[in-house]
Order: sequence, then C-alpha cells, then structure tokens
Amino acid sequence: MLHTVGELKAGVQGLLQNINLSKVVNLNGALERAARTVVQQADVPEASGMQAITLYDGVDYYLAPDILFGGAINLIRRQGAASSPLDYNYKVPVDTFTRTKQFLPNGYMLDVEYKNGTAMLGIASPIPKPRIIIDPMNDTDGWVAAGSASGLVEDETVYYQQPASLRMTLSGSSTGTLTKTLDNALDLTAYEGVGVVFLAIYTPVAGDFTSATVRLGSDSSNYFETGAETEGFLGAWTANDWTLIALDLAGATETGTVDIENVDYVQVRLAHTATLVNFRVGYLWTSLPMPNEILFQSSAIFRTSAGVQTQTITGDGDTIILNDAAYTLLEYEAALNVAMQQGGDLSSGQVQMFRGILYGSANDQGMYNLYRGDNPSGQLRTVGSYYNPW
Repeated sequence: MLHTVGELKAGVQGLLQNINLSKVVNLNGALERAARTVVQQADVPEASGMQAITLYDGVDYYLAPDILFGGAINLIRRQGAASSPLDYNYKVPVDTFTRTKQFLPNGYMLDVEYKNGTAMLGIASPIPKPRIIIDPMNDTDGWVAAGSASGLVEDETVYYQQPASLRMTLSGSSTGTLTKTLDNALDLTAYEGVGVVFLAIYTPVAGDFTSATVRLGSDSSNYFETGAETEGFLGAWTANDWTLIALDLAGATETGTVDIENVDYVQVRLAHTATLVNFRVGYLWTSLPMPNEILFQSSAIFRTSAGVQTQTITGDGDTIILNDAAYTLLEYEAALNVAMQQGGDLSSGQVQMFRGILYGSANDQGMYNLYRGDNPSGQLRTVGSYYNPW
C-alpha cells in the first residue's frame, strides 16, 4: 500500500521526537530534497518514468522528458513487441556521439546535452525508416526567390550540412518564398498524411522571424501545404544558430489534386516582421515517424490526486509512489534533512544517528548499501571514448 505526503510528515515527526513541523522553514522543500537524494543514492525502480518518444531519420536531437533526473536513462526501445536482439543501447560522451553517430550499425546511441538549461537527448539509430531528401539546398540551381526574398546565393561558410546553404535577405514585414521544380519527381505515397518535413533555418534575429510553411505537390496548382510552424523542433527560434523545423504532413491542406507519386513542386514560405539580412536555409527532407519509448530515472515520486507524476509536493494528500523498502529510505533521509535544517541540538546526535542508519558505519553496512545490493541499478552508464561498442 502506497503512502501519502501526510503520512511521511507524521513519520518524520516521530523520528524527530515529536518536533513541531509547523516551525520548519520550507518543509515541503526539505522533503523534495530528500526525494532527490534518495534517487541519487539508490536507483529506485519505482522512481522512474516511461514516455513515448518519436524518432525520425535525420534528426539527431530530441527534448528530454521534463522529469528526467540528470542524465539517468535506463533504456530506449521500440514500442510494442517489435524490439530486436540487436537493439543495444550505447550511452556515450558528447564527443563520441558527435563524431560517430552516423556509423551506428544497430540499436541506439545516445548522449545528454544541455542548451540554456534545457536537457536534450542526442539519439542516433538506424531503426527509423530512411528519409527522402527533397533537396539538399546547397545549390541555387533551380531555386527562385520571390515575395520578400532576394539576393539568393550559396554560402559555403555557414551551412547545416556540407558543402553549402542558401543565403538571402528577407525585406520588410512580409513572406519570402523559395520555389523549385525538382529534376526528379518523388513518390511520396507512404508519406501522405503521416510524414514530417524537416527544414533547417538560420536567422540573425530570433524575434523577427515568424513562421515557416512548405508546399509539396505535382505543380503550382496542385500541392499540399503544411501548417505554419512558429517554433523549432526543440523550441523557440535561436538567433545565429541552426534551428530544425518540423512540418507535419498529417495536418497539411490539399489544393487541387496532388499526384502523390510524382511530386516535383516545392515551395518554402518564410514569414517575418522585419528585415532579416543573411537569413539562411539548408537541407529539406521528409521522414516517417518511428514510435519508441524511453525509460528513465526520476525524482518525480509524488502523484497528485489527478494522477500527475511530479517532483514537487502539491498537498499532504499526494501519493508517494515508493514501496516500503524505498519509502523507509525516504523517511530517514527526510528526517535527516529536517534535522540539518533545524541546527542546534538536532544537528549533533540525531544527524549523526540518521547518517549512520542510512550510509553505514564501522559496524553497519547502512540502508543504502543494503538496498543497492538487493536492487542493482538499471541505469545506462556512459561508455568512454576508449571503447568502441561495435
């Protein structure tokens, strides 16, 4: 039977010899800190999360789950019963991921990176079905700039993929377009209504770029148009950095009747509110979504009455999703945290006693060591660059 936050407070009060918890500053914060400590000291199986994650060929970075504890990933696997014996998980340093992600023969290679405090998962895998490159956008041949777009040139210095990108000026407050008739028509039958088109953009000013839209069709009178995307795949636009935009064909509208087996008309539409000099685009492709799920450690051990798993306490009625063994660790860790906050006499005898119970002493292994012995960690450990897993 699971316990509540109210029961945890009662247990802490008993361990601290009936201390008046109403006088403890930020009591809920102390309990939340204790939860984080327990998760860090012992990889508690219940202190975990499972979340769907859709992978796409050609996409290397994805937003990490909000309740991920640090970089504690346990596993990435295909949804359902589709996993293969070759679906190994390799967690590697950032350098190894950056250099070798294209050469992974099987399974998943991942790392954890941070951008302005936001966790991103680098995930490389040959499991998603191969993308269809619509145009590499590294050559001006065939591309026609119109609307507010002008001065289209190749840029061999700043590019999303080698050897170049397309650079232009977007003037005023309007919409610039880049249009091309492909040399070789594409059969997008498998992508109709389900594929996602990806476009890389590089804007000098984030706040002045509004949205991107893509049209794909058999000619200028018969095309699908995606909805206007107002942020990147990983969040808000970033100035002077490449941002990947995901344009979903599932919500696209059809004008005329598209010959989906012979798509050769492409138009990229770029809306903006001010002049953008040296605006760049680079690489345009479409991928099919591949549903997977990610398992990870989390300090979100509190569950609200609405069933939401959270890292913060919303009330004494919140459920603590720990079994008795892990809950006992939390009780003592919470009592230790409160005792340390109170200082004075509490920080002398009681603090030492609680630390000895949890971490052990000369004559006692301690509860954490005993728990870890019975519950070995399932967390993926980073494999150093000296080791080649394949």
